[in-house]
Amino acid sequence: MAPTKFSAGQRVSMTRGAVFAAPGGGCQIIAALPREAGPQQYRIRTEGENFDRIVDEVRLEAPHYE
Repeated sequence: MAPTKFSAGQRVSMTRGAVFAAPGGGCQIIAALPREAGPQQYRIRTEGENFDRIVDEVRLEAPHYE
C-alpha cells in the first residue's frame, strides 16, 4: 500500500462544503482505506459523534496551530 497523507490516530480538521452536512471541527483518522480507484479515502470519527464517516482526502487538512 502506498503511503498516505494522514495516518491512523492523527487529529485533522474537516472542511465544510455546501453539500457536505458534517459538522466542522476536529476529527480523528481511524484508518486509511485501500485505494483501488479515485481519491484516497479515510474512515474518520468527528468529535461529539459516535459513528464513523468515510471522507475523501481533499476534505481533510492538518490542524493549524497558532
